Amino acid sequence: MLKTIQEERLRWVLPIANKQIKLVDAVKVCPHSKKTLERWVAVYKKFGEEGLIPRSTRPKTHPKETPVRIKERIIELRKDTKKCALKIKWDLEEENISIHHQTIYKIIKKEGLLRKYKARRLKYKYIRLPLQPGELIEIDVKYAPDKIFSASLFFLFFPRFFYCSR
Repeated sequence: MLKTIQEERLRWVLPIANKQIKLVDAVKVCPHSKKTLERWVAVYKKFGEEGLIPRSTRPKTHPKETPVRIKERIIELRKDTKKCALKIKWDLEEENISIHHQTIYKIIKKEGLLRKYKARRLKYKYIRLPLQPGELIEIDVKYAPDKIFSASLFFLFFPRFFYCSR
C-alpha cells in the first residue's frame, strides 16, 4: 500500500521513464490523465524523485496587499478619533493616501476595533385569559350555487366547539 503522493506518482512514472512501457499504454490503465503523466515524467527527468513531491499552489506574495504602513496609520486613526471607515478614508485622502473605505472597514474589523451593536428584541407579554369549556367556537360558512333542501338557503353552517385548547 502506498503511503505518500510521491510514491504513487513514482509508481506510474518509473516504468515510463525506464522505457519499460510507453506513455500511451500507461494512460489506458492509469487513473490520471495523459497530460498529468507527461508533466510528471518531465519533472522526474528534470529534478528526479524530489520533483514528484507535491508543492503548495498558494502564492508566496500578494502584490495588491495594503502596505503595513497604511494599515498601521488606519489603526492609529481609528484608536485616536473613533471615526468610521468613510471618514478615515477622507482623512487619508488629505494625506495623499487613496484607499477604498471597504478596505479600511476590513482592516478595522480584523483588528477588532468595531463597536459592538446589539439589536434589541421586543418582548411581547401575552396575557392568558381563563376560558371555560365551550367558549372557543369556530363557525365555517359554505356558500352553495343553488338552493339547499328546497329552502331559501344558499349557505350552510358548520359549527365547531373546542374544549379550551389554548
